[in-house]
Amino acid sequence: MQRKFSRAIAGLLAVFMLVTTAAAPMGTNNSGFKTAQPSMLDAVMPGVEVIPLLTVGDVLPSGFRFESIPDGISVRPRGQGRVDLFVNHETSKVPFPYNTAAPTAANGENDFDNAQVSRLILNQHSAGVLNGSFVIPSSAGFQRFCSNYLATSNEGFDRDILFTNEEAIDYVFRQETSWPPPIGDPAEKQIGLVVALDVQTGKYHPIYGMGRHNHENSVAIPGYGDLVVLSGDDTFTNGALSDPLDTIPPFAALAPSQSQLYSYIASDTDALLADEGELWAFVSDNPAFNDYYDFTPGSTQTVSGHFTQVPKNIATGLDTDGSELKAADVGFPLPPNDGSWQRDNRTTVPTGLDGPQWVLEYWSQLNNVFRFVRVEDIAYDKRPGMENVVYVVDSGRGTAGTPQAGRSTNGRVWKMALDPNDPTVVTSLSIFVEGDDNPVKTIIEVHQPDNIESTPSGILITEDPGSSQQFPVGSTDPNATTARLWYVPFSGTPQVVVKVNQSADGPSGPTDVDGRAPGNWGAWESSGIVDASAAFGPGAFLIDVQAATLWVEKAPGDDNNGDGQPDFTYKRAGGQLLLIRIPGL
Repeated sequence: MQRKFSRAIAGLLAVFMLVTTAAAPMGTNNSGFKTAQPSMLDAVMPGVEVIPLLTVGDVLPSGFRFESIPDGISVRPRGQGRVDLFVNHETSKVPFPYNTAAPTAANGENDFDNAQVSRLILNQHSAGVLNGSFVIPSSAGFQRFCSNYLATSNEGFDRDILFTNEEAIDYVFRQETSWPPPIGDPAEKQIGLVVALDVQTGKYHPIYGMGRHNHENSVAIPGYGDLVVLSGDDTFTNGALSDPLDTIPPFAALAPSQSQLYSYIASDTDALLADEGELWAFVSDNPAFNDYYDFTPGSTQTVSGHFTQVPKNIATGLDTDGSELKAADVGFPLPPNDGSWQRDNRTTVPTGLDGPQWVLEYWSQLNNVFRFVRVEDIAYDKRPGMENVVYVVDSGRGTAGTPQAGRSTNGRVWKMALDPNDPTVVTSLSIFVEGDDNPVKTIIEVHQPDNIESTPSGILITEDPGSSQQFPVGSTDPNATTARLWYVPFSGTPQVVVKVNQSADGPSGPTDVDGRAPGNWGAWESSGIVDASAAFGPGAFLIDVQAATLWVEKAPGDDNNGDGQPDFTYKRAGGQLLLIRIPGL
């Protein structure tokens, strides 16, 4: 059933808890560190409690510092009143943004670290943070870890495996000094991997066969004899790649979408860790509905489909000698250099980025793989007997203008039903949450959904508003808002649960060191929502805020072009990890 967002409830509460407890002695019921910084979320739904736990830059008594750009969160109760959290940090030493033609400190930004995963130990009673460490360190050379997912026995695994994911496209060295590798260097590796952490042993390694693309998340689906893990391509482009199925206006004048949904199927946990599984790509059974734009705004269309197997070399992105697969290795054309595909930031000459991601993209086009716009997170239905129903977040493109065929304004959440006996068969795909029936900046619509969590009564959706969804600080526009967390019940009216508070931003903020004016409302995103009820009781969820325009540290970057000036600015962007309690969930 398709659902639309309705007007936010009146009389919104702005009451929240600011917990500023300092570290207490270990072993007491209330032990653990809690940040002294104000909450970056305000409660909106009545009765919601907001408890900030850690703010970027906080240092625990052990010396562990909570790092920048917190994203995906997984929760693992460990007994004896302790809880493990695994928190991704979407950091990268590849500059983003970056001006290739004229790189300077003023027009490029970079993080101090490569991607990392923090393991935090919390007191289950107080939610205070007892200690922290990095289970995947910056020295591994991974980039831009987005969402993560802890697969357990619930999904058929014989031990707990944390999947974390690279959302990026560039070439790097897999080491602390990761960027830029010279073009053609034998050691260069293209980003876009799933990394599996065996929680018990602490060992981690990439699973190449889970696909070389912009991964947001990899989510295990229960109920099958084999292990099934779905992942989506969170692409950054929407370029003019040709598609013979889209030759009829208005599609011919539009850039087709380039995001796909994949399924990795392996016989058991050891087989998955050994990369002995197979990658499959979702294809619609109806060629007239093979991409996002074929479903016009408000469409009630439903299509069936199936997953088709991806050749192993194209899935892994590795040639027979172990080198990165390029277009010429499989007889594909070079990627376009007109901006319709990813650019190589290591050269001022417009160059389409050849490599495993391009090969997988072109193969998917040849095989009519369903093209979403920008797949973000995934969650399966938590109602008993409905675990084969999957919700797929599509952030959309945030295109301004009147909703119409071929235009993505606010994004969508798709509902996909897998055959209960065969995960390669899709009995239906339809729109569950429609954002594209209204223009961007419509207050009653979700603004470019990002992360998702399901509950027995509905789903929770975070927002990552693009530039077209943002508002000047102090805007009097009645639609003006910061990023939010929505609750969409399976039956009833969607509501805003919390919204981001950006009051710490700008030169007058308590920790801001960038000296710039405050960023637009919406420049900070809500992210990482995850059910924490097993650890902290009914209605408990963990969430974080990425405060992109709030810098807590900066420094001149490296000089890679040899002009004697830094090519970018190192920055440590702000953010916060929070516990929220939502009554009735």
